[in-house]
Amino acid sequence: MNQFFHWRWLLAGLLWLSLGPAAQASHIRGGDIAYNSIASTTPNVPRYRVTLRLFRDITGVEQPTVTLYGTIGDCHSVDPRNFRVDNILKAHTSRLDQVACVGSNSGFTSSFNTDVFLYNVDVDLPRGQWTLSFTGENRNAALPAIHNFYVAAFLDNRLITQDTSPTFLSTLLPSLQGNLAQRYSFSTYDADRDSVAYSLVASQEALDVQVPCGTAIAGAVSPHFQLNPATGAVTIPTGGVQQGYYLTAVRVDEYRQIAGTWQRIGSVTRDISYLAQNLANQPPSFTSLAVGASPAQSPDQTINIRAGQTVDLTLTAADPDAGQHLRFSSEATGIVPGLSLAALTATQARLTWRVPASLPPGFYTVTIAVFDDGCPNSTVEQTLYLRVTNQTLATRPATDAAAVAFPMPFRDQVQFQAITGGQLVFIVDELGRTVAQLRAGADGRVLWQPAASLPAGLYLARGADGRPLARLLHAAN
Repeated sequence: MNQFFHWRWLLAGLLWLSLGPAAQASHIRGGDIAYNSIASTTPNVPRYRVTLRLFRDITGVEQPTVTLYGTIGDCHSVDPRNFRVDNILKAHTSRLDQVACVGSNSGFTSSFNTDVFLYNVDVDLPRGQWTLSFTGENRNAALPAIHNFYVAAFLDNRLITQDTSPTFLSTLLPSLQGNLAQRYSFSTYDADRDSVAYSLVASQEALDVQVPCGTAIAGAVSPHFQLNPATGAVTIPTGGVQQGYYLTAVRVDEYRQIAGTWQRIGSVTRDISYLAQNLANQPPSFTSLAVGASPAQSPDQTINIRAGQTVDLTLTAADPDAGQHLRFSSEATGIVPGLSLAALTATQARLTWRVPASLPPGFYTVTIAVFDDGCPNSTVEQTLYLRVTNQTLATRPATDAAAVAFPMPFRDQVQFQAITGGQLVFIVDELGRTVAQLRAGADGRVLWQPAASLPAGLYLARGADGRPLARLLHAAN
């Protein structure tokens, strides 16, 4: 009897172990939430279409439906306007461009490949400070510990009733291979032309997947990425890459000038896991950019364009591995109005932008990726920084530089354009006192990251000759 008892529990234990991986197999690699205004169906109540995007490795469990939470204030609030929408059906599935090779000697598994699931739901959002969130079981199981998944977007529609959140220009997920420098992008396009700012934040997890609350995962800010706060471009410097899965999250804050004051009206966050591995296949790189018939320049330089102009941007790429073939891709062509992509040669592609005449002046970003055909594919993604003006570029007055500070207002850091590369720049306060001395980069860009103790207020950037370059409004932290 006792022997039967022991065998029964041994079999039960083996069965539990066999089911264990399935219970941990949802394999969420990341996600983000976006929203856009749609026609109201209830008088004086704004209505929005909310889109949840989930990245899952292809070995993960299919998730045909999801639940969306909407809360005002703290996630534990009992505001009667709070809601949850259950059983939101999956609207679309696609496979990322990145391709893994077949074979047991490739050095990785099929989990490298990723599906993208989209879920849409239309909801009424009465005026308030809304957090729209999703919680899910089990991030990618290759992480050092099992974590649930949490991602959220923020919307403050107390002062504005219509808004479209910033739209990510790419779904390409980073995959670090080897020790060469690589680039990826979290850049966005804002259809309302609001000012946006990018920041690296800690990835989040849900301690209880039935509660719309997230908490930061300790140590979950990427150790590899250098993020440009003005463009969303990510650089991974040259150096040794420790193998394994990592987490990273980038938040895009959105600002709008309302009644003469800059207000934060929303934010979206993309929270992902990515794989770092030392493989023989080396990543390609973009080597040059030519604007129209002009001489080639660095792809990192700012490109000046007039509204209503059509401009051809020819990009050249190279791969350090002999015999590999390149292909180009840009998801931005489906998002930025008037943008198209054409392959020219084995190493060149052309982005053509027919800039709408009605496009407001300001800075815009577009992205383009290049893939090799190694095992697995290695890839990089270039962020192009374009400045649209409605003036004749050759006669643009220098005092107009005040319009290029980005973001405005700013908290942690701000970027603006000097007149020449390497220019000495002084930042002065309202009393004319110098608070910082900076040097413009080779492309003329200036990045100011003042100390946290800097008082809120208006500051002015000047050249060494006293010429004003930018007005900088620092908001309280």
